[in-house]
Amino acid sequence: MNKKISPMQILKRYGIILLLILLVVICSILSSNFLTPTNIFNILKQISVVLIIAYGECLLIIAGQTDLSPGSVLCVSGVLSAMAFVGTGSLVLAIVVAILVGALAGVCNGFFVTRYALPPFIVTLGMQITARGIALFVSHGAPVVIEQESFKILGQGSLFGVPNVVILAAVLFVVAWFVLNRTSYGRYIYAVGGNEEAAKASGVGINKVKVIAFTICGALSGVAGFALMSRMNVGQPNAGVNYEFDAIIGVILGGASFSGGIGTMFGAVVGCMIIGVLNNVLNLLNVSPYIQQIVKGLLILIAVVADAKSKGQGGKSILMSKFQKKKQEQA
Repeated sequence: MNKKISPMQILKRYGIILLLILLVVICSILSSNFLTPTNIFNILKQISVVLIIAYGECLLIIAGQTDLSPGSVLCVSGVLSAMAFVGTGSLVLAIVVAILVGALAGVCNGFFVTRYALPPFIVTLGMQITARGIALFVSHGAPVVIEQESFKILGQGSLFGVPNVVILAAVLFVVAWFVLNRTSYGRYIYAVGGNEEAAKASGVGINKVKVIAFTICGALSGVAGFALMSRMNVGQPNAGVNYEFDAIIGVILGGASFSGGIGTMFGAVVGCMIIGVLNNVLNLLNVSPYIQQIVKGLLILIAVVADAKSKGQGGKSILMSKFQKKKQEQA
């Protein structure tokens, strides 16, 4: 006999999608330019960079960690990749530099968090300031001018009418979803975030899991840095400010919990789309940037309150029991 699903269960399960649909409807009413193809592609290009960061943040938040440095890591990775491209003319080298610089920043974050048992908030805040300082230092505070057109291929190019950066974000989503849902490492992420002590007792190398998550987040920030600089066709040392907050808000709106153990990549995508749509319509309506900051601040508070109200220990217990069951089956 099929069990009926109550309206509250439907709202809890699909509420974030319904919220996105409602927001799109409202925005289309408020602005006649919102649903134009040009604006839709503009939204997709803008949120793609945030999405790439959000995949890494999602892994960290599910693991009970967080990273406040992706915006600055994006910046220093993008600036150094632009400098590498100007110096060598090699697009491949520029991409590799961006990824390696981002990954190195992530390794440093993970090392200090695990080796010295420091709060991720403090460590990544230090990295945020340091990375931004390095970007300003190596560029002397001035944009890195790029004359070659090939640097724009990722940020401004398209394939069959679809922007390349959107395709990149979609491909990385598939990879991130697979890692989180179809690999043992994904199970370890949930286990560490759900109950760190129980995960340790089950034989999970919790420090290794955390360092890898920070490294992935850093590497993805590097990719996002190259994508953003490619879109602007300049190495801008002031780029990426507050991008990490858009990513974090998107992940939390998408159902992840700051306490760890709960969250999905799909939810993170939908949450980031809500942020992107909101940013876009506020710009279309010529709302003051200061008011936009207030709106984002309120969104953070709403997301945190909703997280505290709707997610107790029950969700973690379920995830942990599933993990322990899996370990028993493997044994």
